[in-house]
Amino acid sequence: MFLDAATELKNLVTTRAMQILIISIISMLLAQLIKFVFYSIRYKKPVWRLLVSTGGFPSSHTSFCIALCISLGMFQWRELNSLDWSFAVAVVFSAITIHDAFGVRLEASKHAIILNNLVEDLTEEERQELGFGKKGKLKEMLGHKINEVLGGIIVGVAVGIAGFFICA
Repeated sequence: MFLDAATELKNLVTTRAMQILIISIISMLLAQLIKFVFYSIRYKKPVWRLLVSTGGFPSSHTSFCIALCISLGMFQWRELNSLDWSFAVAVVFSAITIHDAFGVRLEASKHAIILNNLVEDLTEEERQELGFGKKGKLKEMLGHKINEVLGGIIVGVAVGIAGFFICA
């Protein structure tokens, strides 16, 4: 009887882990799709690279992390009536990721814009020698402004909650 209960608990934990992972991935993919649609409407033509790129509205990294925290926390609260250490790890992971998207990568975006302007007069070969890539430019869309991060938070919360109720 004890082995049956242990096996059942192990299966539940494995199933929950997969559900939380799938919810988080769906949230990230939805944010990328929203980004593609948003910028395609804005520029009046499909911007295919946005399906896989960083930066822009909404933040898919933020959406992924927030959906992870929301779904993990809701499952733990419902099943354990408390939150365990994995929820704390998810929150710390999310905070670091969001800080990186909003802080470090946003500053790197600003630097790329400035550097691209500074080397405009150089030939394409000279820019490539300096490490400006095949197109002779540094990628400028790396980080996120606050509204882009907030958009990711909204998507993450919505998908996390919806995923919890669908899987519960």
